[in-house]
Amino acid sequence: MTDSLTAQPDDVERASTLPRPAAVVCDMDGLLVDSERMERRVWQLVARELDIELSDERFATFVGHSGDRNDALLRHYFGEDFDVPRFRSMCHRGFRELVESEGVAMRPGAREWLAFVGELGIPLGLATSSGPAAVQERLGDVLHLFAAVATRADVEHGKPHPDLYLEAARRLGIAPETAVAIEDSPAGTQAALAAGMRVVVIPDLIQPPEDLAPQLAAVFPSLDALREAVAPSWTLAPLRAPRPAPLPTAHDTTG
Repeated sequence: MTDSLTAQPDDVERASTLPRPAAVVCDMDGLLVDSERMERRVWQLVARELDIELSDERFATFVGHSGDRNDALLRHYFGEDFDVPRFRSMCHRGFRELVESEGVAMRPGAREWLAFVGELGIPLGLATSSGPAAVQERLGDVLHLFAAVATRADVEHGKPHPDLYLEAARRLGIAPETAVAIEDSPAGTQAALAAGMRVVVIPDLIQPPEDLAPQLAAVFPSLDALREAVAPSWTLAPLRAPRPAPLPTAHDTTG
């Protein structure tokens, strides 16, 4: 596995021999855009206003999951009488204000990663627990790079169920096992593995659980590190000019 700064040699070696995939399917929040830290700031601010405790560790249990699953988790933590719609409304308003004042930044190396995959001619897919409006807002100027997009609105079950990754593969027209999924959260990692994809993890707020480690293709501290590791095996060799036909010898000529 990796620490927060350096890719481990085993991961670099595994990724450098990872076969060129039929497609690359990416998560969005926490992998391509730095939205999860913004969500945490807002949720913790609202929690303080409501006089409830929401530590970093507790917030991490919400990351990567669908809204309905997280609503159930809120009631688990704060009681069946907890006013989830009010909490959600306050968080939504706070997040909108934060987006309007600061915007949602791309994660380091995200633009370069998407450009790299696109330049290789490998189709890109998106499998996100967010809805269509959030996708448009957060990926607007790079959204055209994706050949297929699957959002929470497109499937019955969110992550960690495999539905989003299976739907992305269906829209790409490929078998899931021929794709590589790039994830940051345990829930998303479980979803991609359940879909049958090879999975590379770029941790954001949460390190991959140890029980998932043997199933992963690799773990890297950044998209830049991943790009450097896979470039040798994913880059197409330049086409060679055809050899000229040999000149006919006297033996070959006819009179």
